[in-house]
This record gives sequence, structure tokens and C-alpha cells, in this order.
Amino acid sequence: MKAMYAAFFVTALIAVGAYYGLSSLGFSSQDQMASDAVRLGDASE
Repeated sequence: MKAMYAAFFVTALIAVGAYYGLSSLGFSSQDQMASDAVRLGDASE
């Protein structure tokens, strides 16, 4: 049972570390999918 709790803890630690690490490096999905060719709200109709 200890090994399972340790694995859950390490998995959560890796997930949180990856989230903050990738966000700080600019690899978030928001940063990757944004481009200058997209206009939101300012499109003339």
C-alpha cells in the first residue's frame, strides 16, 4: 500500500511540475495555438 501511495504522490508531483514548467517555457496550448492571423471581436462586418 505504501508503494501505491508513493506512486500517486510522484505522479501528482510530475503533473504539477510539468504544468508549471511548460507554462513558464511558453509551451501551453494557448501559446502554441495563438497566431497573428486570428482576430477576435475586432472583425468588421
